[in-house]
Amino acid sequence: MHSMHVSVASVASQTRKVQSVRNMLVTSSWIIDFVILIATIWFIAYKYATRKFNYWTERNVYHIKPIPFIGNFKDVALFKITIGEWLKKMYDSTDEPYFGIFAYDEPHLVIKDPKLVKQILVKDANSFTDRTVTAPEHNELIANLLFLQKSPKWKVYRSKVSPAFTSGKLKLMFHTVNEISKDLNRYLGKNLGDLEMKEVCAKFSTDAIARCAFGINSHCFEDDNSTFRKCGKRVFDFSWRNGIIQTAYFFRPQWVAWFHLDFLEKEVSDYLVDAFSKTMKHREETNTKGNDFLDLLIELKKNQDLREKYAFEGVKVIAQAVQFFLAGFETTSSAISYTLYELCKHPKYQNTLREEIKATVAKDGDITYENLMGMKYLDMCIQETLRMYPVLPFLDRRCNTEYKIPDSDFVIEKGLPVYIPMFGLHFDEKYFPEPFEYKPERFEKGTSVYNKDGLVFLPFGEGPRICIGERFGLLATKLALVRILSEFEVVRNMQTPDVVEFEPKSLVLQSKIGLPMKVKKLTQTA
Repeated sequence: MHSMHVSVASVASQTRKVQSVRNMLVTSSWIIDFVILIATIWFIAYKYATRKFNYWTERNVYHIKPIPFIGNFKDVALFKITIGEWLKKMYDSTDEPYFGIFAYDEPHLVIKDPKLVKQILVKDANSFTDRTVTAPEHNELIANLLFLQKSPKWKVYRSKVSPAFTSGKLKLMFHTVNEISKDLNRYLGKNLGDLEMKEVCAKFSTDAIARCAFGINSHCFEDDNSTFRKCGKRVFDFSWRNGIIQTAYFFRPQWVAWFHLDFLEKEVSDYLVDAFSKTMKHREETNTKGNDFLDLLIELKKNQDLREKYAFEGVKVIAQAVQFFLAGFETTSSAISYTLYELCKHPKYQNTLREEIKATVAKDGDITYENLMGMKYLDMCIQETLRMYPVLPFLDRRCNTEYKIPDSDFVIEKGLPVYIPMFGLHFDEKYFPEPFEYKPERFEKGTSVYNKDGLVFLPFGEGPRICIGERFGLLATKLALVRILSEFEVVRNMQTPDVVEFEPKSLVLQSKIGLPMKVKKLTQTA
């Protein structure tokens, strides 16, 4: 009897559980309930992902129609197109002076009108002092890179580092970079024929930056396994990892915080920190100077006031050398190799530039800092390259106070990301007729002619946050081009592309296949 009583009780208990579960169901069918559950989750997710999609409509601002979950960002998120080309595509789709877009679910403002670009970058720069790119709290080295700083910390860092790039300091660095340019020519002389010139130029720029920023000989031309060159390759490698992380730093900063994303792999950052620290320690102990960026950083460290809110010590010092390396070698190697690429496709321009180099050397006996800066046609060729191939083809700012756009009712809210589509401006035929043609003569009257009333040519940015290394980059680019073209001719080979196809997984403009061409020794050198 007892056993029977337990059995009945057990059955009753199970019956109550089943009844309880049934009571939780919306319908009598598990399948229908499952469909309802999925539909409900989908509806909630949809409403959340589109909750801001009325942002531009409510403010009466023209905008590109977004799609749920991804906004206007689909082709960038799937790495079908570079960010620069994506912004240009939208720039070309409207005549509005500014327009709205959505990166995922976040509204961003894109500026098209050159006068408004000038207002934001120069005249009213105090309202747009910060970049949208995030500075990760979990990584002290990356968080202290100058490029990522917000005001007022950015202003303090910038004022401390700026003296490294005066004309006087660049003249001292000229001799170092000049010696490395001779190494470049020795390398080319031993490796004539078909070459991937982006890689060759990256060897040159890595050697130049390693010497000028770290005081270290990286020996890229002698050693294909140079650790410095390996570090550079890993930072700008066309990998899904790099693509996702670099995009997140600009457009999904919360991912960087949640998942502790680092665009510098630990092995790379550890090596750079160790290399810099050892060299700095040696300089301090021996009281030696190298006429380079490191001298300035040692001086700043020595004269620091630890009572300052943003004292310049420890990893904060090291971060500036790392920034010089990261920002310098890729931008410089790109400017050199893209110029050579266009000159190999346009022999007439190459010969004209070579004649200028010959005339300069014949007059002065050698290349000096002064005559290098005075080569007008050289400057014209480089500026046209920078128009067509701006290394970072967009500018980003974040509004740090409410800002009313002149002659309109629209107020940019504090915190709103603002983008300037450099590619769109540089390839707008209103400002640059036949924009897809390489024409150095556009810059016969300099660059200022394009930026009188507004800004349409801005390869290094503009205003207070203009690229701090612009002058060093141009110095290294000019020296490399002059050395190469004084002894060699660059011509097309079977692999030279008619048009460069850019790698979407790279934040900066990089060719998918590099820049292959043939290098031939001149029968009569400059």
